[in-house]
Amino acid sequence: RRLAAIVFTDIAGFTELTSKNEDDALELVEYQRNILRPIVEKYQGTWLKEMGDGLLLIFGTAISAVHCCIEIQKISKRVEGLNLRISIHVGEVLETENDVYGDDVNIASRIEKYSPIGGIAISESVQPSLQRTPEYETVFIGNPKLKGVSRDIKVFAIISHNLPKPASKH
Repeated sequence: RRLAAIVFTDIAGFTELTSKNEDDALELVEYQRNILRPIVEKYQGTWLKEMGDGLLLIFGTAISAVHCCIEIQKISKRVEGLNLRISIHVGEVLETENDVYGDDVNIASRIEKYSPIGGIAISESVQPSLQRTPEYETVFIGNPKLKGVSRDIKVFAIISHNLPKPASKH
């Protein structure tokens, strides 16, 4: 077990793209892999696995995860169709050779849907790391009931660094 910053990504609209053109969808996933993997490595992240169009990444610190995700969103905006939702949560993980497990992994995966397209949703466990640095601005999204999660989790969105604001609170 160890403490980690857990990141999930998902391509918004990917199911629709797949139903229209499977070759283009596969090409987009391959392109995502080629352009994002070096960014993850730059911030000492671990590319754990791909789940269809989504990624599971882990980092040693919340700040390295945030920096990486901001750069990922910046690069993704230049690629047609690569409209990512990203979530970050810090918590304890049970690590195996190529995967991580635990309640905190579930939390990270559940808050991803609250991210605006092109944005980054973070849990309250990431918020203190950002509050100490004035370059980051966040907005409270809400305290949604997360499926399979027994505790209350506050969700925020990073709105500095040209990231989009969430449409509404949950």
